[in-house]
Amino acid sequence: MSFATADERYFASLVNQARRAEGLAPLALEKRLNDAADAHSRWMLDADVFAHVGRNASTSRQRIEAEGFDLSGSWLTAENIAYVSIQGAGSLRDEIAQLHANLMNSPGHYANIMGGASLVGIGLQVGHFRVAGRDYKVLMATQNFADTDAPVRLDGGTFSKAAPPGTNLSMPARPDWLQGLDGRIFTTAAPGTARNDDYRLGARNDLVQAGNGHDWIAGGRGNDTLRGNAGDDRLIGGDDDDLLHGDGGQDSLQGGNGRDRLAGGDGNDLLWGNAGHDSLWGGTGADRLPGGLGDDVLSGQAGNDWLAGEAGRDTLAGAEGADTLNGGAGNDLLIGGAGADSFVFVKGGGADIIRDYQLGIDRLTVGAGLLDSDPAAFVRDHMSRTAMGVAIDFGAGDRLTVTGSGLTVLGLADDIFGF
Repeated sequence: MSFATADERYFASLVNQARRAEGLAPLALEKRLNDAADAHSRWMLDADVFAHVGRNASTSRQRIEAEGFDLSGSWLTAENIAYVSIQGAGSLRDEIAQLHANLMNSPGHYANIMGGASLVGIGLQVGHFRVAGRDYKVLMATQNFADTDAPVRLDGGTFSKAAPPGTNLSMPARPDWLQGLDGRIFTTAAPGTARNDDYRLGARNDLVQAGNGHDWIAGGRGNDTLRGNAGDDRLIGGDDDDLLHGDGGQDSLQGGNGRDRLAGGDGNDLLWGNAGHDSLWGGTGADRLPGGLGDDVLSGQAGNDWLAGEAGRDTLAGAEGADTLNGGAGNDLLIGGAGADSFVFVKGGGADIIRDYQLGIDRLTVGAGLLDSDPAAFVRDHMSRTAMGVAIDFGAGDRLTVTGSGLTVLGLADDIFGF
């Protein structure tokens, strides 16, 4: 698998001890080499064949390249294979030490271990192997050595780390905004001015078309339609079912307790659904869309957007751009769309579905307490292929189902980042 197991890391450590004794630099484990080595060891056991020629008459170089390892510029590859009988139950460390000793005592294998490679992949597999008409339980080993001028994917023994995802979700404070009030104060719906106007509306169904200033529009009760127009506007729907349009500028839109619809328009906007089952459209720009309480629909549209479903059964769609999607609590549907998107999952997140995941482009950013310290063990114990896609069961009701073209368990594991 992409992440070496604890036994495979032990085998690599024996190789590097031997290299250090000869004054050579240690080899780094590489994920694609791990995959090629692991698959070849498994194939030899399944096929009852012990050979460097593998599945479909492949060479070690072909198998390495087939796993996505790029041999560019100055490169080399080499392969060692070996097996030993397994004696008794429990740890495999004695068998691994014997494998290493056997390889070190073989001039050709020794030359590969001490050669000019900088990378290694280890594949250990346990199974039954037929020798001279008898079946033996064996530990099959493949070591793939390589070097390249192309980028590599090192296996550092832990999931990659990411900064805790976050963004500024603070709304403008009214006392601060009032210091810039230079327009009119409206208590009923009326066309706005070109200055900074203050709408203090009541319990009617109001239709407001503000002017081009930085306006504050509080709808109050009623099913209101509030349009900010140009300027950095603050729109508050209040109770009931409201329609809020930010239009141009850096707008802050806040729904209320009803079934609200918020559209940011142009600019980097903040849209907060608040309570109720709300629909939020970011528009163009780098928008921030926290859904709040209720079953919400969030669409980032163009730009690098931040979407947070928060509580409820939410649907989040990033669309274009490099978006961050966090379903929050509840069973949510997350769709990244085009661009390199980050899907955030934290403890208590429920059972979420990620649709149209782009392997190697998007990433899963997983919160503290949900990932094992040993990635190989986490993949073995928590990840599986299902009819829908790849399932990740974190326990205690927290579960992700990820769907997408060409998705594999090992490929998805490489896209996991912890914070």
